[in-house]
Amino acid sequence: MENITVSLSQSPQNKDITVITVTGFLDTTTSPEFEKVFKSALDEKKFKLVIDLTKVDYISSAGWGLFVSEIKRIRNEGGDLVLAGMNPNVMEVFELLDFNSILKFFPDIEGAFKKGFEKKMPVSGKSAFSLWKKRTKVPVEKSGVKTIGQA
Repeated sequence: MENITVSLSQSPQNKDITVITVTGFLDTTTSPEFEKVFKSALDEKKFKLVIDLTKVDYISSAGWGLFVSEIKRIRNEGGDLVLAGMNPNVMEVFELLDFNSILKFFPDIEGAFKKGFEKKMPVSGKSAFSLWKKRTKVPVEKSGVKTIGQA
């Protein structure tokens, strides 16, 4: 498929954690490619998943739906799905859809490996976008992200 690359690997820190690295756009036309790799990991009983979104420029509702559709199954199997490294535009949609109340997110993949599989949600009362801004120290006006009420 064009505009997407998806690869599967093991975490160098923990062999029980599977990393799905995505590059490009995750939308209606490219989501079947992601879904194939995602479902193959689940079929192989790999339920501790980190989705590396560092090089993802856009995620449509079709892409978000794939993450959410399997979260109950993954957690019932004793695993979790953790997102890492979203850019400001992807993060803004993540937060607007209120997925930070469902899915764990870390600003970088190292944080996802270290704390992503703890029982509690990492954002505990803070919005995921606020957490991302604090950790990356990128001013909103320079990130290109507009917050609600901002011109």
